[in-house]
Amino acid sequence: MVYQWKKASYIKADANIAGQMCEQLEKTVGLTAKNLLDANRPEGAPLHNEFEWDDSKAAEQYREQQARHIINCLCVQPEKSDQEPVRAFFAISKPSYESISVILQSTEKHTSLLDLALRELKAFQAKYSTLSQLEPVFEAIKTVL
Repeated sequence: MVYQWKKASYIKADANIAGQMCEQLEKTVGLTAKNLLDANRPEGAPLHNEFEWDDSKAAEQYREQQARHIINCLCVQPEKSDQEPVRAFFAISKPSYESISVILQSTEKHTSLLDLALRELKAFQAKYSTLSQLEPVFEAIKTVL
């Protein structure tokens, strides 16, 4: 199988080597994040340089990831109370987040959010393209795009 990274990926290691390593882990001990990390602890391991090994830096990066998770999980109730809660903040110009109310008041920001949504629809379609049961969803995505 030939591997490649997503377009927006910041990973520098060879995707084929990483993919082969993941295949090997899947066949032997199981492919988990911990097993991939453990396999790359040795300095000569193919993905070793993709990890932060300075514990103080890694701890701060982990806390920042937790903060992003908190922000991404916050929702608000739309004005129409019969609707489901919606995400409260979006990172349309990373790394800053903006509230949905601020985004919807600006044509430029609204367009940026729509562009983000369309990219996510394309990613969803690419991710699940092998599931023929979702073909009606894919057709709807094509119509929107």
